Amino acid sequence: MTTLVCLPGLLCEPEVFDPLRAVLEARGAAVDMRVLALPEGEDFDALARSLAAQIPDGAVLLGMSMGSYLALRIALTHPGKLAGLVLIGTNAAADTPEAAAMRGKVARWAAREGMEALGASLADTLVSPARRSDPALRARMIRMALTQGVARFTAHQKALAARPDQRGDLGALTCPLLVLCGSEDGVTPLEAGRALAEAVPEGRCIALPGTGHMAVLEAPQMVAGHVTDFLSRIATNTKEDAR
Repeated sequence: MTTLVCLPGLLCEPEVFDPLRAVLEARGAAVDMRVLALPEGEDFDALARSLAAQIPDGAVLLGMSMGSYLALRIALTHPGKLAGLVLIGTNAAADTPEAAAMRGKVARWAAREGMEALGASLADTLVSPARRSDPALRARMIRMALTQGVARFTAHQKALAARPDQRGDLGALTCPLLVLCGSEDGVTPLEAGRALAEAVPEGRCIALPGTGHMAVLEAPQMVAGHVTDFLSRIATNTKEDAR
């Protein structure tokens, strides 16, 4: 059975992966799925080290949004640890100075207006237009924002603003990589995901039609299909290598 370790995104609780878990279980996938909550902190590399210590060797690591940036960092700084890597809504580049400054502005806005207002705002921008009025999806995003709180959000924004540019190290990534990008993702555009995958020896990028940045909530069936195919290929290659 494959161990699949999942890292949530910014302002996301572990429950963000509940729809994906439900689909995998319904399909009878031979997967031991574990979700790690992102620890609080302003130091990006320290966050990555803390998470890496909780991931068993030989696992497949899946990260979405902020979790994908951290997952990539773990894969690059712990060569040989992972059997595979799945990145959803990702970008290997660092923030531009303008983007980094905007993170601080958004954190200050959230402190002033409240986390419920921030959650509602994100539901209007991160999700594909066709799903923005989905009451259950919006309620989940607002609930997660309220649970995360402004202190954790502010700390994570600082960590993201100072994260390193990882593009120059991608050629050293030896494990198989699957990048999933929403075709309507305005945060991490499809072009960024494709560039990342193309720079990795065993990298592949797949577009998710009609999906925004929150693919694990918007299209769990689609995500599950690509993830199970990826896990099957890794299992097959592992068996062949053992012969």
